[in-house]
Amino acid sequence: MGCLGDDALDARGPVNQVADSAALTDAGQPIRFTPHDFRRLFSTDIVGAGLPLHIAATLLGHLSLETTRGYTAVFPDQVLTAHQHFIERRRTKRPAGELRPATDTEWTEFENHFLLRKVALGDCHRPYGTPCVHEHACTRCPFLVVDPAQLGRVEDMTVNAQARLVEARERNWLGEVSALEQSLEHLHRRQREMTSKLQQSV
Repeated sequence: MGCLGDDALDARGPVNQVADSAALTDAGQPIRFTPHDFRRLFSTDIVGAGLPLHIAATLLGHLSLETTRGYTAVFPDQVLTAHQHFIERRRTKRPAGELRPATDTEWTEFENHFLLRKVALGDCHRPYGTPCVHEHACTRCPFLVVDPAQLGRVEDMTVNAQARLVEARERNWLGEVSALEQSLEHLHRRQREMTSKLQQSV
């Protein structure tokens, strides 16, 4: 399956004649086939049928898997099917006791985790079962997904932090100055995020 030779080139005429007789078009233009189109069809077919990509690459004479990926069309239903088969294979290898229904206590704990995600400035998207590592200093946390409706609250927090920073500088509370400067950086970033979301929703 290396480079196609003269025989393949000679075959283009009849193939394109068939395409013309079938009135095959793409964006209003007659479809024209090249030898590489059939390589792509072949690679898409064999990979879609389950042949591993690295074996397909060998058959096609590719030195890089990226080249083979470029040849192969992957459709959404193929992705879903492959994922489902992967999950099914994984499940067959796991101990039977692991795949049991959740108890009422476990389910309640799971639901409560998501109830606790709602915070004043939006939603906390930290992984399930993990504690808050920022001691609820949400403006600093990368897991916070801001709610644009809370922009006014962030603006009030910013004004308050700025006033405290002025006092801290006047009293030479250097530790407080450093902490407030960092807090203001995060508050300004959250303001930009909220403003951007509001603009996108218009």
